[in-house]
Amino acid sequence: MNILKGISHIGIPTDNFAKSVHDYEKIGFKLVNQEDNQGSATGFFQLGNLELEVWETKVNSVNGAINHYAIDTDEIDQAFELIKGMGFKLINQKIMHLPFWDHGISYFNFYGPNNEIIEICQRNKK
Repeated sequence: MNILKGISHIGIPTDNFAKSVHDYEKIGFKLVNQEDNQGSATGFFQLGNLELEVWETKVNSVNGAINHYAIDTDEIDQAFELIKGMGFKLINQKIMHLPFWDHGISYFNFYGPNNEIIEICQRNKK
C-alpha cells in the first residue's frame, strides 16, 4: 500500500498577497481557502488539479522563488515514520499542525536529495 498519494500543493512566498490574489485570479486560479498564519495572509489557489499555497512574507528578489512542494497523504503518522526511517534529514522533528481548512492540517518537512524542501501534508478529516 502506498501511503503517499501525489502532489498536494506548491508553496510560493509573496511580498504582496493582494496583488497575488488579483494576478492568480486573472489567469484563472480560484482562491479556494484563505487563512491568517500568525499575521501572514495565506491563500490556497486552485486551477484544475494544480493547487498553490501563497503566503505573504518578506521574500528575496530571486525570480521564480518556490519554497516547497507538498505530497498528499491520509496516513501522516506512517508517512513520518517512513521518511524518518529512510534517513532523510528532517526539518520538523515531529508532526506539526496548523488550523487551515475545515479541520486543520498535519504536516512535516524534510530535505530532498537536492536540498529542496519537501512537505508531507494531510488535510485532517475531523
